[in-house]
Amino acid sequence: MPGRLLVAVFLAGLLLAAGVQNRYDTTVDYFANRDTFVSLPSGKTMKTLSFGYSNLAADLLFIWSIQFYSTTYLTNRFDFLERVYDTITDITPQYKEPYIIGSLIMVYEARDIPMALRLLDKGSRHNPEEWFFDHDAGYYCYKFLKDFAKAEFYYNRAAAKPEAPAFIKRLNAHMVYLRDDHKVAYQMWLEIYNNARDTLEKDVAFNHLYQIKAENDLALLKERIGIFRRQFRRWPATLSELLSSRLLAALPGDFAGNEYIYNPEQGTVSAARVFKWKRP
Repeated sequence: MPGRLLVAVFLAGLLLAAGVQNRYDTTVDYFANRDTFVSLPSGKTMKTLSFGYSNLAADLLFIWSIQFYSTTYLTNRFDFLERVYDTITDITPQYKEPYIIGSLIMVYEARDIPMALRLLDKGSRHNPEEWFFDHDAGYYCYKFLKDFAKAEFYYNRAAAKPEAPAFIKRLNAHMVYLRDDHKVAYQMWLEIYNNARDTLEKDVAFNHLYQIKAENDLALLKERIGIFRRQFRRWPATLSELLSSRLLAALPGDFAGNEYIYNPEQGTVSAARVFKWKRP
């Protein structure tokens, strides 16, 4: 008898659910101004319904998602983008590929950078040892948002991961430079220079140190040359005149130890090497 009662309750529940769904379907136009409609249960529900095969369920949904988002004639397919990849990653939070592929679709097809950052943040939370989620987030902030402070935040977090490659620290230092904190950027590049493990890494750090020092030194020299011009109504014959006129305590040189190039006829000063890492 209890078994029959249970079956009756189950069937009654199904009929009730069908009635509610039917009433909802008659009031909602799923395809109003849409090419397609996607309805997914929550990741938690999908995981329960997989009966222990959650990895398989996530795989199948991930494969379907790639095919679905390759169907370009479905113009409203991005309406469901975040829900689809949230569902996949809720089923198996340690499944790395959906975070990467999902964020690529969000950035390069949907053009929604904040959505991509939310997905990558989720990947970083659920896979705390992996550096590439934060690396990708930092790149998107730098490339598309031009938000150097936010890019620095992500690169700094990526660099702290145990298996992070050395170039992450270089990217982090470059973001600090781009947001015009030359003092901190110089110290970061100096640390990279002093601890470089190969010639390429040392040369890259040298170039950045050269540029940062040149920018700071040339700004100072141009300021003092201008003061000299206003005081003596002429350009200094040599940079050494800035010392004799007490406008400088010492003449700075470039990171390679060479003097800066001075033109006494025009009062201009420059460095031998120039690296254009910032937009004019």
